[in-house]
Amino acid sequence: MIRKPCDNCDRVIEVDDELAGAKVACEACGDINVMPAAGEAAAVAAGSRAAQLGLPPDEGPEQEVLKVRPAMLRARPLLFIGLVLLVVMGITGFAWGMYGMPNTVKTLAKFAGGIGAVVALGALGAWKMKALSAALEITNKRTVHRQGLLSKATSEVVHDNIRNVQVTQTFWQRLWNVGTLGLSSSGQDGIEIEISDIPRPERVREVIDAYRPLG
Repeated sequence: MIRKPCDNCDRVIEVDDELAGAKVACEACGDINVMPAAGEAAAVAAGSRAAQLGLPPDEGPEQEVLKVRPAMLRARPLLFIGLVLLVVMGITGFAWGMYGMPNTVKTLAKFAGGIGAVVALGALGAWKMKALSAALEITNKRTVHRQGLLSKATSEVVHDNIRNVQVTQTFWQRLWNVGTLGLSSSGQDGIEIEISDIPRPERVREVIDAYRPLG
Protein backbone atom coordinates (compact mmCIF):
# COMPACT_ATOMS: atom_id res chain seq x y z
CA MET A 1 0.00 0.00 0.00
CA ILE A 2 1.30 3.46 -0.99
CA ARG A 3 0.19 6.53 0.94
CA LYS A 4 0.59 10.20 0.03
CA PRO A 5 -1.02 13.39 1.40
CA CYS A 6 -3.06 15.22 -1.23
CA ASP A 7 -1.28 18.24 -2.71
CA ASN A 8 -4.45 20.29 -2.36
CA CYS A 9 -6.29 19.24 0.83
CA ASP A 10 -3.65 17.16 2.68
CA ARG A 11 -5.97 14.17 3.02
CA VAL A 12 -3.97 10.93 2.83
CA ILE A 13 -4.47 9.03 -0.44
CA GLU A 14 -4.00 5.25 -0.31
CA VAL A 15 -3.50 3.12 -3.42
CA ASP A 16 -2.14 -0.32 -4.20
CA ASP A 17 1.56 -0.76 -4.94
CA GLU A 18 0.92 -1.33 -8.66
CA LEU A 19 -0.26 2.30 -8.96
CA ALA A 20 3.19 3.65 -8.00
CA GLY A 21 3.98 6.60 -10.29
CA ALA A 22 0.39 6.81 -11.58
CA LYS A 23 -1.93 9.83 -11.49
CA VAL A 24 -4.73 9.42 -8.94
CA ALA A 25 -7.64 11.71 -8.10
CA CYS A 26 -8.17 12.61 -4.45
CA GLU A 27 -11.52 11.28 -3.21
CA ALA A 28 -12.01 14.33 -0.99
CA CYS A 29 -11.33 17.23 -3.35
CA GLY A 30 -10.78 15.64 -6.78
CA ASP A 31 -7.29 17.06 -7.21
CA ILE A 32 -5.01 14.96 -9.43
CA ASN A 33 -1.92 13.69 -7.59
CA VAL A 34 1.08 11.79 -8.92
CA MET A 35 1.72 8.90 -6.58
CA PRO A 36 5.36 8.34 -5.57
CA ALA A 37 7.45 5.65 -7.20
CA ALA A 38 8.25 2.53 -5.22
CA GLY A 39 11.58 3.91 -3.99
CA GLU A 40 9.96 7.13 -2.77
CA ALA A 41 7.06 5.54 -0.90
CA ALA A 42 8.95 5.06 2.38
CA ALA A 43 10.04 8.71 2.45
CA VAL A 44 6.47 9.90 1.79
CA ALA A 45 5.16 7.61 4.54
CA ALA A 46 7.72 9.05 6.96
CA GLY A 47 6.63 12.57 6.10
CA SER A 48 2.99 11.61 6.69
CA ARG A 49 3.78 10.13 10.12
CA ALA A 50 5.62 13.30 11.13
CA ALA A 51 2.71 15.47 9.99
CA GLN A 52 0.20 13.34 11.93
CA LEU A 53 2.23 13.90 15.12
CA GLY A 54 2.47 17.64 14.51
CA LEU A 55 6.23 17.46 13.88
CA PRO A 56 8.29 19.38 11.30
CA PRO A 57 8.37 17.77 7.84
CA ASP A 58 11.17 15.52 6.69
CA GLU A 59 11.73 17.73 3.65
CA GLY A 60 13.51 21.06 3.67
CA PRO A 61 16.33 22.33 5.90
CA GLU A 62 17.38 20.47 9.03
CA GLN A 63 15.69 21.65 12.22
CA GLU A 64 15.65 20.47 15.81
CA VAL A 65 12.56 18.47 16.79
CA LEU A 66 13.33 17.20 20.30
CA LYS A 67 16.16 17.41 22.82
CA VAL A 68 16.26 15.29 25.97
CA ARG A 69 18.71 14.81 28.84
CA PRO A 70 18.93 12.06 31.47
CA ALA A 71 16.50 12.48 34.37
CA MET A 72 17.61 12.64 37.99
CA LEU A 73 14.61 12.37 40.37
CA ARG A 74 12.63 10.04 38.09
CA ALA A 75 15.68 7.87 37.33
CA ARG A 76 16.71 7.25 40.96
CA PRO A 77 14.05 8.73 43.26
CA LEU A 78 15.27 7.15 46.52
CA LEU A 79 18.84 8.32 46.01
CA PHE A 80 17.74 11.81 45.00
CA ILE A 81 15.38 12.22 47.97
CA GLY A 82 18.00 10.78 50.34
CA LEU A 83 20.64 13.29 49.20
CA VAL A 84 18.18 16.19 49.53
CA LEU A 85 17.23 15.07 53.04
CA LEU A 86 20.91 14.78 53.96
CA VAL A 87 21.47 18.36 52.80
CA VAL A 88 18.51 19.61 54.87
CA MET A 89 19.53 17.64 57.96
CA GLY A 90 23.16 18.71 57.60
CA ILE A 91 22.28 22.41 57.35
CA THR A 92 19.87 22.06 60.30
CA GLY A 93 22.51 20.34 62.45
CA PHE A 94 25.15 22.91 61.52
CA ALA A 95 22.79 25.82 62.34
CA TRP A 96 21.81 24.25 65.67
CA GLY A 97 25.47 23.71 66.54
CA MET A 98 26.24 27.36 65.85
CA TYR A 99 23.42 28.68 68.06
CA GLY A 100 23.91 29.46 71.73
CA MET A 101 26.70 28.39 74.05
CA PRO A 102 28.99 25.74 72.51
CA ASN A 103 29.21 22.26 74.04
CA THR A 104 30.43 18.86 72.90
CA VAL A 105 27.12 17.78 71.40
CA LYS A 106 26.65 21.03 69.51
CA THR A 107 30.23 20.96 68.27
CA LEU A 108 29.74 17.43 66.93
CA ALA A 109 26.41 18.41 65.36
CA LYS A 110 28.03 21.43 63.71
CA PHE A 111 30.89 19.47 62.18
CA ALA A 112 28.82 16.41 61.26
CA GLY A 113 26.06 18.56 59.78
CA GLY A 114 28.49 20.70 57.82
CA ILE A 115 30.38 17.70 56.44
CA GLY A 116 27.15 15.85 55.59
CA ALA A 117 25.67 18.85 53.80
CA VAL A 118 28.87 19.45 51.80
CA VAL A 119 29.13 15.78 50.77
CA ALA A 120 25.46 15.59 49.75
CA LEU A 121 25.65 18.88 47.84
CA GLY A 122 28.80 17.67 46.12
CA ALA A 123 27.11 14.41 45.10
CA LEU A 124 24.05 16.25 43.78
CA GLY A 125 26.26 18.71 41.91
CA ALA A 126 28.33 15.94 40.31
CA TRP A 127 25.14 14.08 39.38
CA LYS A 128 23.67 17.24 37.84
CA MET A 129 26.84 17.89 35.84
CA LYS A 130 26.75 14.33 34.53
CA ALA A 131 23.12 14.77 33.47
CA LEU A 132 23.92 18.07 31.74
CA SER A 133 26.88 16.53 29.92
CA ALA A 134 24.67 14.06 28.02
CA ALA A 135 21.99 14.95 25.50
CA LEU A 136 20.03 13.26 22.75
CA GLU A 137 19.14 15.68 19.96
CA ILE A 138 16.60 14.62 17.34
CA THR A 139 16.23 16.62 14.15
CA ASN A 140 14.08 15.90 11.11
CA LYS A 141 17.16 14.33 9.49
CA ARG A 142 19.18 12.53 12.18
CA THR A 143 19.61 11.64 15.85
CA VAL A 144 22.73 12.92 17.63
CA HIS A 145 24.13 11.78 21.00
CA ARG A 146 26.37 14.40 22.61
CA GLN A 147 28.51 13.59 25.65
CA GLY A 148 30.72 15.90 27.75
CA LEU A 149 30.88 19.52 28.91
CA LEU A 150 34.54 20.52 28.59
CA SER A 151 35.53 17.74 26.21
CA LYS A 152 32.97 16.63 23.62
CA ALA A 153 32.14 13.28 22.08
CA THR A 154 29.45 13.03 19.41
CA SER A 155 27.77 10.06 17.75
CA GLU A 156 25.00 10.38 15.18
CA VAL A 157 22.76 8.22 13.00
CA VAL A 158 20.88 9.44 9.93
CA HIS A 159 17.22 8.48 10.23
CA ASP A 160 17.15 6.79 6.84
CA ASN A 161 19.81 4.35 8.11
CA ILE A 162 18.23 3.47 11.46
CA ARG A 163 17.50 -0.26 11.56
CA ASN A 164 16.24 -0.67 15.11
CA VAL A 165 15.14 1.46 18.08
CA GLN A 166 15.29 -0.30 21.45
CA VAL A 167 13.70 0.85 24.70
CA THR A 168 14.70 -1.00 27.89
CA GLN A 169 12.83 -0.42 31.16
CA THR A 170 12.72 -2.18 34.50
CA PHE A 171 9.46 -2.41 36.43
CA TRP A 172 10.30 0.67 38.52
CA GLN A 173 11.47 2.60 35.48
CA ARG A 174 8.12 1.96 33.83
CA LEU A 175 6.38 3.40 36.90
CA TRP A 176 8.54 6.54 36.66
CA ASN A 177 8.44 6.61 32.83
CA VAL A 178 12.20 6.54 32.23
CA GLY A 179 14.42 4.04 30.46
CA THR A 180 17.40 3.31 28.24
CA LEU A 181 17.21 4.10 24.52
CA GLY A 182 19.42 2.32 21.98
CA LEU A 183 19.76 2.91 18.24
CA SER A 184 21.37 0.64 15.68
CA SER A 185 21.91 1.45 12.00
CA SER A 186 22.13 -0.69 8.90
CA GLY A 187 25.84 0.09 8.54
CA GLN A 188 26.93 -1.05 12.02
CA ASP A 189 26.76 -4.18 14.14
CA GLY A 190 25.22 -3.81 17.59
CA ILE A 191 24.00 -0.65 19.34
CA GLU A 192 25.48 2.52 17.86
CA ILE A 193 23.86 5.04 20.22
CA GLU A 194 22.79 4.24 23.80
CA ILE A 195 21.71 6.68 26.49
CA SER A 196 20.27 5.83 29.92
CA ASP A 197 17.67 7.43 32.21
CA ILE A 198 15.82 9.13 29.35
CA PRO A 199 12.39 10.50 30.39
CA ARG A 200 9.41 9.37 28.30
CA PRO A 201 11.44 6.92 26.17
CA GLU A 202 8.41 5.68 24.23
CA ARG A 203 7.67 9.23 23.12
CA VAL A 204 11.29 9.63 22.01
CA ARG A 205 11.02 6.41 20.01
CA GLU A 206 7.76 7.61 18.46
CA VAL A 207 9.45 10.80 17.26
CA ILE A 208 12.40 8.89 15.77
CA ASP A 209 10.03 6.40 14.08
CA ALA A 210 8.19 9.31 12.48
CA TYR A 211 11.27 10.09 10.41
CA ARG A 212 12.75 6.67 9.64
CA PRO A 213 11.56 4.23 6.96
CA LEU A 214 9.32 1.50 8.35
CA GLY A 215 8.30 -1.71 6.70
